[in-house]
Amino acid sequence: MKELKAEIRKRIKEKRLLLDRTCAEKLSAEVCRRILEIENLLEFDSFLLYYPHKGEVSLLSLFTFLKDFGKKVLFPKVVGKEIIPIEVSSLNELSKGFKGIFEPVLLSKSYKPDVVFVPGIAFDLECYRLGYGGGFYDRFLSKGNFFKIGVCFEFQIVERLPVEPFDVPVDIVVSEKREIRRKKWNS
Repeated sequence: MKELKAEIRKRIKEKRLLLDRTCAEKLSAEVCRRILEIENLLEFDSFLLYYPHKGEVSLLSLFTFLKDFGKKVLFPKVVGKEIIPIEVSSLNELSKGFKGIFEPVLLSKSYKPDVVFVPGIAFDLECYRLGYGGGFYDRFLSKGNFFKIGVCFEFQIVERLPVEPFDVPVDIVVSEKREIRRKKWNS
């Protein structure tokens, strides 16, 4: 199973890194547009975004939008092997942290998010996710009752991923072309 996961990671990471910046920005904008069409999304109070790394879908345009709606916007800070969601009022409060990924500088204003946007290398049609292999998001997601939105480009969706008992599926996967729902969501 490890070999299959490694092969999928390698293939999709290479594809993602080949996207030119303009194309990635255009596709990211379309993903964000689709996210904002999710029914009742803005009824939630707090949202955990992530800072895009190595060609991931950028959700940074959602930051100002959510703040303007009076929502708490959080970013993950890695402490040891855990993700701590920290409220951020400005993107200037982020700097390079774990593995060069931008994260909050301070460990203040930690909240439990209502909605977690989950990056990944690949997602499947049952809303399972393949990450980088560190288990950070699986550990975090298993500890709370969050509305989980997997975010990716269409080419990152595969029919079926190898799944292990500790893998935590997301509720919805959103790409620039479609939305895949794991279960009926009622707010």
